[in-house]
Amino acid sequence: MNRNIINWSDIFDTNIKKIIKIQSIIRKCIAYKYVKYLRIENLLQKLLIPLTMRIKQYHNLFSLPLIAEQWEETLHWALFEIGYITTWKPNRSHKIAQDMRIVDIPNFRISCKSGQFIYNKKLNSDCVYFNGSRTSSFDTLEQKIHHLCQNNVDYYFMLAKNKNFDKTYKLLVFESNICNVGQLQWTTSNTEKSWNGVGNFIATINKSLNAQLWTTLPLYKIQFILDIDCR
Repeated sequence: MNRNIINWSDIFDTNIKKIIKIQSIIRKCIAYKYVKYLRIENLLQKLLIPLTMRIKQYHNLFSLPLIAEQWEETLHWALFEIGYITTWKPNRSHKIAQDMRIVDIPNFRISCKSGQFIYNKKLNSDCVYFNGSRTSSFDTLEQKIHHLCQNNVDYYFMLAKNKNFDKTYKLLVFESNICNVGQLQWTTSNTEKSWNGVGNFIATINKSLNAQLWTTLPLYKIQFILDIDCR
């Protein structure tokens, strides 16, 4: 018997099985992402009216933008109104990244953010500009990036506004991995006063100001954008 004869039938069967397995994995990934998208879309559709009403109530008393802990609490009670319980507590928690989690829904840790709309020439795009964690407790850039890339949150719920505030906002909701700074190419600025990360978005870590992260994210990367008009 010629031992060099190749059994093409076995090879073909094996390859077909591999292809079927890969197709099955791809279908499951697509189905998971689709279900996740529908879940958040359904939540936001229900959330928009009570959230807008609560922000309008805030502006019946105040002219300044809704930010920080007041934004967290407003979102918490708006979610509660449509049947979602969160872990938010009125204790000015400084837990890294995560401000609340929706109870009984896996992978739904939320970071509440405030942002400002800008146009960025380098990215040639309308963007939102917002701050992130402080990194002064870490010595090197590598340590800072490692810290910032920790998976502490699943979604950003950002209340973004124009520089000249007119009591209008856009609620920006997107997955945290969209602005993971580990994707960027980092260099030291010419003045050596900051580290700059460049890629599909831009980030800066100032060496002063507690080495805080500032991110410029193009709006086209954001999955959900909802208008909130409180005029």
